[in-house]
Amino acid sequence: MIPKMPALGLLLECPVFEAYNRKITTANERIHDPNDSEYRQPIDFEVYREIIERFKNEHIYSRMRTIEEKQAV
Repeated sequence: MIPKMPALGLLLECPVFEAYNRKITTANERIHDPNDSEYRQPIDFEVYREIIERFKNEHIYSRMRTIEEKQAV
């Protein structure tokens, strides 16, 4: 038997905001002042890569392994 999806749930590995970043970059070109209330920063998760990986290892992967060991899956 081959599972069709992970037994313990799905994990979003890497959120992608390319379309949003393109849209916001175009909108920001009309706003020349980053202090303007309409100005938005592009979303970049690479800045938080180390924190995200640490969180996944400490809270997600370790819990998945524990549950898999207990349920023998």
